[in-house]
Amino acid sequence: MIKRTLCQVADMVGGELSDENQKDILIEGISTDSRTISPGNLYIPLIGEVFDGRIFIKECENKGAAAFIIDNDFEINKNITIPYIKVADTAKALRDLATAYRNQLDIKIIGITGSNGKTTTKDLLESTLKEKYKVQKTMGNLNNEIGVPKTILCLDEDTEIGIIELGTDNFGDIALTSPIAKPDIAMILNIGDSHLHNLKTREGIAKAKMEITEGLSDDGIFIYNIDDPILAKVIPTYDLTQKVMTFGQDQKADFIINRVENTNSGVEFKHEDITYTVPLLGDHQVYNAGITVMIAQMLGLDEKEIKDGLKKVKGSHNRSAILELDGFDILDDSYKSNPQALLTGLNTSYTLKGYKNKIVVLGDMLELGDDEKKLHYEAGKNIDQKEIHYCLFYGPLSYEMYKGAMENFPKNRLFYFENKADVCDKLKQLITKSSLVFVKGSHGMHMEEIIECIRTLKI
Repeated sequence: MIKRTLCQVADMVGGELSDENQKDILIEGISTDSRTISPGNLYIPLIGEVFDGRIFIKECENKGAAAFIIDNDFEINKNITIPYIKVADTAKALRDLATAYRNQLDIKIIGITGSNGKTTTKDLLESTLKEKYKVQKTMGNLNNEIGVPKTILCLDEDTEIGIIELGTDNFGDIALTSPIAKPDIAMILNIGDSHLHNLKTREGIAKAKMEITEGLSDDGIFIYNIDDPILAKVIPTYDLTQKVMTFGQDQKADFIINRVENTNSGVEFKHEDITYTVPLLGDHQVYNAGITVMIAQMLGLDEKEIKDGLKKVKGSHNRSAILELDGFDILDDSYKSNPQALLTGLNTSYTLKGYKNKIVVLGDMLELGDDEKKLHYEAGKNIDQKEIHYCLFYGPLSYEMYKGAMENFPKNRLFYFENKADVCDKLKQLITKSSLVFVKGSHGMHMEEIIECIRTLKI
């Protein structure tokens, strides 16, 4: 994490130190949340639509904060005794501090964006690259204008590789964060339907994701998935001065991935004559793991280091993970959903063998824009009635999925609910020995609550 004197911090953010006699006080780490303050931290209060972090300065002092940053026009209470740095805007100061710190680090940064697979690819890269280097990554979902600076400021000075996730809701989001991270390697994994409510079209989403190149170092490398039709169409229209490379199953790719096998324990794929195994579920993992191998080779890892690192990866919570319970299993993919991710998850559930009864529980897919009802209807229509025995739908938009599924399923295998308690009650009736229950929905639907209500069920 960042360790600097107050004088150095003031220079980095272009601020004015309250007391020159305290310029040599050392801050260790930063926090923007009074609940996570640790002794020695620099507190940077932010002002949002429904909160004002400035009212918690005294609380942070009591918890051991060494100093804080504050807006020029804010009146400091007389009971606050720790030093502070005055700036025009604390949110900008957070970004400025991270930018300055990034420029002081001797580190290689890998920037990741895309509609699906960012977290899994981040996990795979960390697991693999740490076979040779000291690696840190974005923790959780800290991928916006607050999360990216906080991630940069959490990097230790001896870290050799940082893996930074860059997310977007609107045009300009990644244009703000990419120059902070200043990636040496930047990648776009794919383009889906997430954030259509703001970005309107998939081409618009691709344009927003391409903002990652705005911070790419002059001698950096940009990598994209050539199998994605939108990326294959849009990216050649950009005149990038940096090196551009592709990965995918298309034989024109710079790094060609050949799928070998998909089993209940993971996937196998080949690059050239070498076969790699990844203990993650679903065909889509060949892309996440494939670009991992590509980058690992670029950074000098040998075959053994790469294979060992891939095998040690642990899947993130609520993302395509098998929960083995008493007489039945859950395929937990409840963290988020969009049409592409849902289709991927369904395909994974189809390939899993050894189950007598397969049940899908699907919640709304949010932030899909004007075509949200149509996209839900099509998703329901595409569920394979030969592979799935029962479908349960929860949420107002999922009613469109329910209607779409009616085109292929008999009505007695489809159920729509307006509350989770009824979903749980029906699941308890339908789950039999050797059942697989696939659960997916957007994060805002909190589908993990359905998992919790059935995980103690005994068959």
